[in-house]
Amino acid sequence: MTTQDFTPKESFELISKVINEAKTKFEENGTIYIMWGLLIALASFSQHILLQKEFYSIHYYPYFIMPVGAIVTWVYYYRKEKSRSNQLSIILAISWGAIALNLMILGFFFANTLQSSLVPILLLLVGIGFILLGSTLRSNLILVSGILINISGFVCFKLDTIYHSLLMGIVSVLFILIPAILLKINYNKKNV
Repeated sequence: MTTQDFTPKESFELISKVINEAKTKFEENGTIYIMWGLLIALASFSQHILLQKEFYSIHYYPYFIMPVGAIVTWVYYYRKEKSRSNQLSIILAISWGAIALNLMILGFFFANTLQSSLVPILLLLVGIGFILLGSTLRSNLILVSGILINISGFVCFKLDTIYHSLLMGIVSVLFILIPAILLKINYNKKNV
């Protein structure tokens, strides 16, 4: 194995190139974030309606769509795996995979244990994921979205449980769906 010495300028240019490639891949794949923004909003608002109508025994049913979303995401990225060209993209994919797995395990297996803390914890994890993504890709929009999702997780601890799903739906639209759409539009404008 040979090593090559880089000047500081060449090192910076290489790092910038890797970050820009990862950012382009994210924007190109913004469709998945749009899908998740829609899925989370749909499930959250549906749960809120079920709770308002006092369907307590089935209020969590809308979240059974999440494993379907996970499968769609996995298939989508599995097909694109060959196009992943840098380590940063792989790290982000693995990080989001770990976060998603933890979200599903917490939601499906620890909801009774966590009770009123479940949604705040889920929001905190999603916020951390977006903060990681935004800071890695140097995207202020994603970074600010992550910070606001994280703050909403802490706010959620102070809300009555009946409003947790409503807050999660609103957060999903404002800080996941809308930023993902804006990034997708920006990507499409650049590549016209």
